Amino acid sequence: MKNRRINRLSMPALVILMSGLFGTAQAQDILVDSSILDKAMDVLGEKYSESREVQVEITRLASEASSTFEEFKRANDNLESLLVLNAGYRRQIAAQEEQIATLDESIASVEEVTREIPLLMEKMLSGLEQFVALDFPFRNEERQARLQFARDAIDNPDVSIAEKFRQVLVMYQTEAAFGRTNESYPDTIEIGGVERDVNVVRIGRVALMYQTTDRQVTGAWDNNARQWVELPASEYRQEVQQANRVVQSLDAPDILFLPVHAPEAAR
Repeated sequence: MKNRRINRLSMPALVILMSGLFGTAQAQDILVDSSILDKAMDVLGEKYSESREVQVEITRLASEASSTFEEFKRANDNLESLLVLNAGYRRQIAAQEEQIATLDESIASVEEVTREIPLLMEKMLSGLEQFVALDFPFRNEERQARLQFARDAIDNPDVSIAEKFRQVLVMYQTEAAFGRTNESYPDTIEIGGVERDVNVVRIGRVALMYQTTDRQVTGAWDNNARQWVELPASEYRQEVQQANRVVQSLDAPDILFLPVHAPEAAR
């Protein structure tokens, strides 16, 4: 009877024991799976760390690429500015080359011009001397002194060609101005073989008159006869006296009757 009970009791115990054994085996299996997960997590952590480093590197490269692009844009803008500036310089250089070519031609002709200018100045001054000799005899001493000054400048080897030519041009300008101006000045002229103090009145190159200081004798220059001619006092004394006052700005301009030669027909 006892043996049977023992046998009966031993079956449940055996089941419990077997259950315990199986439970222990499953626990061991669970422990094994946990270590695998830890290893997997470690691998994932390493991969994440590597990914983070890669992301940092990508960010750095992107920043460098952006900076490089900005530098490229600035360099490209500078290049465009330089191209525009270079084009302007090329135009300037082309214009300067044209000027150089023109100057070269001018320099090549300087020698010829230098040879011709002295002859031209001599002709101009000789013509001016002849003109003064045939003109009304007003301010003769001053005009002859200017002619002599220009002549001395031309004959002086120390005076440059430019200065010589300038002196001749000044003479021409001065003589040309006499035809557009009026003046009155005291002078001494020979009347009837006697020198008299007179007031000379010049109206451009149209009329040259005189009146003695006592206003008793009035006359004019006859350029055809190349001499002074006495005028009728009754007709011209008052008129010449009035012309003298107008020229000196003592009276207002007025219509005057003066001895003027009729113009000759051009030949």
